[in-house]
Amino acid sequence: MKSIRSKITVTYVVLALSIVVGVSAVLGWELESYVKVQLVQDLSREADWVVLSLERDSSSTLHRIDRDIRQIAGLENIRITLIDNNGRVLDDSDVPLEEIPSVENHLQRPEIQEAIVQDIGSNMRLSATVGRRYLYVAKRLTVAPSLETLRNVSFVRISMPLEDVLDRVNSLRALIAFVGVAILIVVIAVSIVVSQRISKPMVNIARSVERIRAGDLDAHVEVNTKDEIGRVATAINELVDKLKTDINEVKKLQKVRSEFLGNVSHELRTPIFAIQGFIETLLNGAVDDRSVNKAFLQKTKANADRLSTLLEDLINISQIESGEMKMSFRYFNMNEFLEGVVHDFQELAKQKDIAISGSFTTARDVEVFGDRDRLRQVLNNLIDNSIKYSPHGGKVLVSSDDVDGSVRVSVADTGAGMAAEHLPRIFERFYRVDKDRSREVGGTGLGLAIVKHIIEAHGSSIDVRSEVGKGSTFSFQLKK
Repeated sequence: MKSIRSKITVTYVVLALSIVVGVSAVLGWELESYVKVQLVQDLSREADWVVLSLERDSSSTLHRIDRDIRQIAGLENIRITLIDNNGRVLDDSDVPLEEIPSVENHLQRPEIQEAIVQDIGSNMRLSATVGRRYLYVAKRLTVAPSLETLRNVSFVRISMPLEDVLDRVNSLRALIAFVGVAILIVVIAVSIVVSQRISKPMVNIARSVERIRAGDLDAHVEVNTKDEIGRVATAINELVDKLKTDINEVKKLQKVRSEFLGNVSHELRTPIFAIQGFIETLLNGAVDDRSVNKAFLQKTKANADRLSTLLEDLINISQIESGEMKMSFRYFNMNEFLEGVVHDFQELAKQKDIAISGSFTTARDVEVFGDRDRLRQVLNNLIDNSIKYSPHGGKVLVSSDDVDGSVRVSVADTGAGMAAEHLPRIFERFYRVDKDRSREVGGTGLGLAIVKHIIEAHGSSIDVRSEVGKGSTFSFQLKK
């Protein structure tokens, strides 16, 4: 029978080897999968950005579009291909314009076929046109571009060379393998040294570890000594406690992610279904009925506008939370800024029979430090909410006053107000105090979340005071 020292040494070596190999394999596979998923998502967003960029210039010709996509492709280190519904290539940033007619039809390309079915398709392969390996992401345009020159474009395909990505993935795999081998060597060395001094207490540790490895995270190693064995037992207990905490955090994040995706799906589904319903009604004969066709078109446009606003807010919240939204901080005149905001909302408030005014006690020459455009977005959201949720004949007051070297900006209204239990959650994404009322007035449920992130990026916080039936006041401070 082998000695306990040999058994423990072999056990540690086998266990460490299994974990290192398994973790290395899983990490390598997950890394490659994660990189591909992220690249597909990034290139899908690039496709949307390309279409939006081209549509901004209403005078674009085919030559100008060709020039634009080559500039965009050069800046982003990508390849852009515009394809019509029959698979004919209309333009390609890597192919001279005069050679486009001779480019092979792309209809049967895997990414195009997948995009036809799922709107987005991807594929990795060697390009027959330019002779390089690419990741291709094709996006089918479900709505025809408004620009006449782009009207025939049915697919926007974005591709990028894989050399740099694969080199990075391989480098990370090599690092994972190196660390795994290093860990294995350390474990072997430690097991040999420790096993020489191991006795009966180690059997209890081994049993407890087996229970933990089997998934029983409530199992703890009994600590009876203060020597190396006792410290190992304590470390194992601490590791298990940390692992349980990490697992709970992962579960919480998964729950938040699932709720977010569910909310996004629900918010998108409502206007999309409405638009589909109105269009189907029009196509079934209502388009010729003058008594309803205009009303249906107006409702379709209203839902399209709502969908556009929701997507814009989703992009904003994504950019803010990922750190991609850049802030441009500079000093600007506070009173002039607030007066301009109040003036711009006069017409909307008048339409809703609401009186909007400003009260600025700060000196005329006071300047604050911040991103003027983002702060305008904050005030737009706050004032727009105040107008939406205030009754006819209500009032909205935008004010500023000095507070300890800062300027406090407030937006107060005489609306319905909110109960105290709602206040801690109103800045959560998609949280609504009154869901039916919010959708009726066209809210996306993201405005206050965007407000919170922008104000926090200015080193401040958003404060809210509200009372049911008496209105709400939102305020924040900016440094002079």
